[in-house]
Amino acid sequence: MKKSRIKKVKVPGKTPNSDKNTLFTYMREVSKIPLLSREEEDETAKEAAQGNKAAIEKILNANLRFVIMIAKRYRGNGLDLDDLISEGNIGMLNAINHFDTRRGYRFITYAVWWVRQAIIRAILEKGRMIRLPCNKANEAIRIDKTRMIIQHESNGNSDAEIREAASFLDMAPEKAAELMQIGQETLSLDDPALKEENSLTMKDLIIDENSKGPSEQAINNILKDDREKAVNSLEKRAADVIRCRFGLGGSDRLTLKEIGDRYNLSRERVRQIEKRALVQLQKSPEYKNLENYIA
Repeated sequence: MKKSRIKKVKVPGKTPNSDKNTLFTYMREVSKIPLLSREEEDETAKEAAQGNKAAIEKILNANLRFVIMIAKRYRGNGLDLDDLISEGNIGMLNAINHFDTRRGYRFITYAVWWVRQAIIRAILEKGRMIRLPCNKANEAIRIDKTRMIIQHESNGNSDAEIREAASFLDMAPEKAAELMQIGQETLSLDDPALKEENSLTMKDLIIDENSKGPSEQAINNILKDDREKAVNSLEKRAADVIRCRFGLGGSDRLTLKEIGDRYNLSRERVRQIEKRALVQLQKSPEYKNLENYIA
């Protein structure tokens, strides 16, 4: 059969506010297209086999409703219904190019396999943020369907759900757990957290474990002030040595030798100053305030 050039059949106008209405209008218009009788179908298919574009369009349009029926069975696998329909329409065009009227069966009986394959391939290639190998993707689809069956029986018990799914699919529980993890939906941090416009995004709800809360930050600021007061109670050189040794007041932590080189002192002399300064700090009134921060 002569092959015609295949183009993607697009569902018109996709915008956030018009998707549902556009799809409804498309499905309503498709339902108005009359079906072909067996005789009309055979005659049209023969003309399509010769590359007649009008015949190709006629047999395609007459079977669009069947594409919609098949596409509805694959909703919830990562692609919107209108995308599934578009992919199914491509499969239908491929079926037209390969259909042989001499075999004696109806066109839609032959085309169902092509439509289903086109939809499944699109789901495997485009339905996930991270593309999976075909065998893993097929298994993930199987586990998703199994979870829908057993979810109401597990009562939210994830271990029971894994065991039940493994038993249902005759596989090891470890593999079922892996497939359940693969089947989890991928979300964007920029997705809205609520359906309302201008709502918080998902990233706004994620806790930054490295950041400090307001109360903790306030306590740290007070601790810093009290610590500076205690260090400032020492003589200047001793205070400078303590700051350099412990990295206080924005200073880098330095070794005894580095401090000695900075102040033209020996390493041992710096150690003595540090030891005496720490003893003085423990005896100072300011040190009593620092003890309150020790849990």
